[in-house]
Order: sequence, then structure tokens, then C-alpha cells
Amino acid sequence: MRREWRWLMLVAAALAVGACGARAYARLAAPYYALAARAIALAHPWQIERVRITSQSAPGAVLQLEGAVRRRADDAQPAARLVSQLQLAALVQSPVIFWSVLLAWSAPTRRRRVTLLLTGLPVFLGLEAATTVCQLLTPFAYASAVLAGESPTTLWLRWSNFLEEGGRVGLALAAALCAVALAAAIGSRAAHRAHRAQRQPAPTSGWPSTLAPRSAGRERWHPH
Repeated sequence: MRREWRWLMLVAAALAVGACGARAYARLAAPYYALAARAIALAHPWQIERVRITSQSAPGAVLQLEGAVRRRADDAQPAARLVSQLQLAALVQSPVIFWSVLLAWSAPTRRRRVTLLLTGLPVFLGLEAATTVCQLLTPFAYASAVLAGESPTTLWLRWSNFLEEGGRVGLALAAALCAVALAAAIGSRAAHRAHRAQRQPAPTSGWPSTLAPRSAGRERWHPH
């Protein structure tokens, strides 16, 4: 099959999965979003309670993150309670683009294909944390800045605006190419190691030269 047709079929399949499976993917990824959000919140006076999907109609379905913001980390009571949300249509952009590129990328062997997919998994988790999780936490950073009397135009807000204006697509493409480069480096290193192993001489049978008996060269035949 020509590469152009393969790309076209993968793009069509990715769009179909993104349109029909957004809710299923969000439900599957929600525990990871909550875990990543709680890990990031450890460095801030934020409390992450839960991540859930609301609305039964697919076009209006959103992913919600609920939590609280304190003025200081040691405050007993939160200063504000927040609910941030993200449309599921925006949420599936990164996985659709990332995995479409990796699946369409040519690999000479099945082992290289498996290496590419396994290498892409941690890169994809980082991509999701940098996009979806950061966008869900942007209102928390905004509330913290307001409570501290600082400018609400934080780096979190600028990053969220960048993602909404097309940065999510570019970041997904960059992450996919990064995974391809890492997989190529791992494959080249493994091939170089295998080549060096083949060039090593095989062990010879019999006595090694350093362990040969010293009397072997001194034996002579004496007639009786």
C-alpha cells in the first residue's frame, strides 16, 4: 500500500475514533489526569478532589476538575472552591494526532514498531500532563494569583491561551517526532551492540594457550 493512502486511511480512522470515542477516552484517562493534577498541586496551596465527566449529551460533554485553593498551604480552610472544565472535543486532539503519527510512521521491522510504540507511551503521558492537566489547573493558578494580590496574567494563563490557539496541535506533532527520534536512537544503539557482539571471536575448544601444560613441549621418545 502506498504511503499516501496509508496516511489518508489513518487520518480518517483517527477522526472517526476522536468523534465517537471521546467520552470513552476521557473516562479511561480521568484517573491519570487526577493523579497528575495532584502531583503538580503538591508544589502549590491547591487541593484536588476529583475529575469527572458531566453532561450526558456527547456534543456538550465536558471534563471537570473540582478542588480548592488556599492562601497558604498551612491554612485550615480553603479561600475558594473551583470547578474547571474542558470540552471533550479539545481533549482528544492530542491523542489522535500523536498516535496517528506514530502508527503511520514507517518501521523496517516489527521490533522497531514495538520499540516506537513503547517509547511513545511515556512521551504521551508527558504530553497529556502539559496540555490537558495544565489547562484544567489554569483556574487554580489564576485564583492563587488573585488571592496573593498579584497579576492574574500568569504563565499558566499564557500557556493555556497558547494551547487553545493551536499550540496543542503543534505540541502533539513535536512530541510524536520526539518519540520517533528516541526510538530511532534506541534502535541504532541496539543494532550497534548486536554488531559488536557478532564481531567478537568465538571461544576455541581445547587448552587455552595460557593454560597449556608446560611439559607438553618437553616430552621425547626414548627407545628401550
